[in-house]
Order: sequence, then C-alpha cells, then structure tokens
Amino acid sequence: MPKGWMRDKERIACCYRSYYKMTIAPTKEGNAVVTTCWNNIFRPEDRVIIKENIKDAWNSKEFRFQRKLISRGDWGFCKGASCAFDPFRREDKFLDYSEVKNAIAAKKDSLEYGPKLIAIIPSHGCNCDCYSCFQAPMKNNRIKYSLKDNLLKEIEETIIPSAENVIISGGEPFFTQQSRSFISWIVSNHPDKHVAINTNGSLLHEYGLDKIMGSNFFLTIAVYGMNANTYQTVTKRNIFDIVFRNIRTLIDCRYKRMQVAFLLTEKSSHDTEKFCEFIAGNEGMNGLVRNNWYEGTKFWGLMHRLEEKYADISFRLKFEYQNEAPFKVICRRLYNPIHSFKYLVQNSYND
Repeated sequence: MPKGWMRDKERIACCYRSYYKMTIAPTKEGNAVVTTCWNNIFRPEDRVIIKENIKDAWNSKEFRFQRKLISRGDWGFCKGASCAFDPFRREDKFLDYSEVKNAIAAKKDSLEYGPKLIAIIPSHGCNCDCYSCFQAPMKNNRIKYSLKDNLLKEIEETIIPSAENVIISGGEPFFTQQSRSFISWIVSNHPDKHVAINTNGSLLHEYGLDKIMGSNFFLTIAVYGMNANTYQTVTKRNIFDIVFRNIRTLIDCRYKRMQVAFLLTEKSSHDTEKFCEFIAGNEGMNGLVRNNWYEGTKFWGLMHRLEEKYADISFRLKFEYQNEAPFKVICRRLYNPIHSFKYLVQNSYND
C-alpha cells in the first residue's frame, strides 16, 4: 500500500489553518475571494467576497465559524477536501507560534493577531492551457480574474507587513505585468520575509534571471514532461526548451532557493522516472513528484515504486500523493448540504 495513503488519511485529522492562514484569489470582477480553505472554496461558509477591507475578513463570521467547529473537535469542513498540502508535514511550524498556540488552547474564534501565512493569487492569467489544470473551465477568460489594483495595494499595506510567510501563485505569477510588479514590490520592501512563488518557469528569463538570483524568494518550478512532445501534449504550448534552459541556468549559477515539481498525469507518466533521474543527477537540486489529483490514485503505485527506488535521495526528492477521485467528489456533494445547514443554524442563533 503506498505510503501516500496514510498521509491522505492523516491530513484529514485536524487542520488549524483558519488560525494562521488566509488565502486570497480574484473573482471575475476583480474583487477578492478570501477563504479559510482553498480546497473547499466552493462552500459559501468557507469564503468571503471582498470589495475592500480584506483585513476584516480575518475575523469574519466565516472564519469564526470554522474556528468554533475546531474548538469542538469538529473537522467536518474537511470532508471531501483534497488537500495538496499536509499541515503536519509543511505548516506545523505555525502551530508553535505562541499567539496561534494560545488562541487554539483558549478556543478563541475572534483573533487579535493577523494571519501568519498569506497565499495570494494576483491573477489567474496564464500562458499555458494545461488539460489537467483546475482552472481550465475559465478557458480564455482567465485573465479577467485579476485582483483590482486597490486590493493589491491594500494587501501590500495591511496584510503582508504582519505576515511571516507569503505564497504567490496563479495562473502564472510572471504572466501579467500586475503580478510581476507585485512580486517586485515584495522583494524590494520586505527582503527579510519568506516568500514562495509557484511558477511554470517559462517566463523567468523575461522577468530576469539575475533579478531572481538576487531576490529573497523561493521558487517552485512546475514541469509537465521531460521532452518537447510531452510538454506540447500537456500544456498545448512549445515551451519545453525555454523552461529547461531557465532551470539549467539557475543550476549552473548554483541557485539554491528552488525546487522542481513534476506533475504526473496520464499524458506524462512515461516521463516520471526520467524526472527522478534528472533530480538524482543534479546534486543539490530538490525535486517533487505530485500526481494529478483528478486522476485519483491511478499512479500511486508508480510513485511508490519510484519513492522506494530513489530512497537514497529522499531528503531532496519528495512524493506528494493527491486524490480527487469520483468517490471523494460524491461524498463531498452529499456532505455539503449538512455542513452548510450547520453554518446557517449557527449564524441564525448568533444573530
């Protein structure tokens, strides 16, 4: 049985993200969706639509409701969520912050401190059209999903200064001028802040590789195959040579603040071991193999075999098991009305 199965079971145990994390994404109108849980963002009780005053969402009724559930030991809001990030493996450090720890122990639902971890999607705009992307339904309208300038300004002034860590994702963060300017602002104004950027790597040279190597942010570069044909099949773009030229340049310059993540899909599975070999052959390079969550456990066996085969470099080659299988979707849809009803009753009682 793949090790990832146990991780999948454990990660639904108890998530405390509403005590330390805020995720901000754009609507089609440019307003902000502020959510307690990106994986269950479709639930009204897990998100707030903001036109201004994003900071106030931190103690909105939606965030307070989830914290109240946590204080009762009720993690029903996790049912059906396909979490890609295991809080016990990646984010447990935030539970050691005294403010967070004390708030959880005191069962507080309204917090005096701000979020410690901010995940921001300035725009869903992207230069690729990957068949496996969860944003694929937006099609050519992705670029319309971009945060308004006043909201980005507000994030810069009121949200980022108090956060310890910032994650910037997309879409492709280096695709729009707005996103690039936002990244440059953070680098210039908060050189000591931990900033992580998720990118497909095809526009790094346009942003400036020298600028990247002189920055304080950490790159996760997603790759979709190990040859031009696979890339063309998955992304519908001819960007393989550009991406790996950028990666090679960073490797040759001994740039350490990055990892390369391979998205394993049914159209790229044959390249998975080549990716593992690539990581093994570049000492000091960190890699991640992540399966396409919409294909469920289909390739978990392959991942498990490779995880065992390359166990000697497990300290720099990780495997992330994702699962958005039909069974999970069905369970989630069955449970949603129950969870939503609890939310309505809770807030009717409070009112």
